[in-house]
Amino acid sequence: MTPVHQLVINYHITEKCNYDCHYCYAKWEKTNELHHNLNDMKQVLDNLAAYFLSQNPIQKKLKYQSVRLNFAGGEPLLLKQRFFDALDHAIVLGFDVSLITNGHLITDEFIAEHIHKLQLLGISYDSEDSVSQRNIGRGTPSGKNLTSTRLKSIFQQIKQLSPNTELKINTVINQYNTEENLSNLIAELQPNKWKVLRVLPVFEQIKTISDQQFERFVERHQSVAQFMSVENNSSMTNSYLMLSPDGSFFQNGNGDQGYFKSRSLLTTPVEIALAETGFDAEKFALRYS
Repeated sequence: MTPVHQLVINYHITEKCNYDCHYCYAKWEKTNELHHNLNDMKQVLDNLAAYFLSQNPIQKKLKYQSVRLNFAGGEPLLLKQRFFDALDHAIVLGFDVSLITNGHLITDEFIAEHIHKLQLLGISYDSEDSVSQRNIGRGTPSGKNLTSTRLKSIFQQIKQLSPNTELKINTVINQYNTEENLSNLIAELQPNKWKVLRVLPVFEQIKTISDQQFERFVERHQSVAQFMSVENNSSMTNSYLMLSPDGSFFQNGNGDQGYFKSRSLLTTPVEIALAETGFDAEKFALRYS
């Protein structure tokens, strides 16, 4: 197995979001989210650190040198200080940290005070077209969304203030943006990585797209292929380490099966919870090779 430099754990800290993307799989039917109790949240992070920051079977397979805790949602920035408490505690424990956000709540103040803490900032951005954004659900109930102008400004500020923070764009190819061309935007942003993901039909109501639609989107963007990391459905299954808001490991099911979840890490040892959901270290390594 090819060694990887870094293991990534995706902590979906909240289901709450200011957007309503039609394809979103981050729905756990309002679970008891750990951030409501700071001590519980810290305990789960402590348990993760004790296992993954020491020798363990996954470390022996992957030979990773560091572990990055990637905060996702929902929208983590909606939690305000509770998110910053989790972020700071993870850093104290020895994790590298990153954030995936829709970017809507990134302020100049956030960039000035917190961006230097992040090894990586990822912004989910599917379309420059306001109609497509609305159809996808990438906007607030009042109709506000993240414009490409604001996105460019965010990138520019971060590159100036925190040049060591890597910048990533995540784009989910779905029924509303298969014909879009984001080449000029990506060329101007110059992200460290542009992750192009095929919509994952975890639940029955999430519509898929054809192989041809996905392939045409990828082919259309060959001028910015040096930034692109493409993930089809098969590469996304069992290749992520994911933690739900209530502190349980989970994996996306096949088709419309929903989730496979472990018991909470508040009550279950990490190695047992891992076994309850499955994690394919080899597929993880292939994503980062």
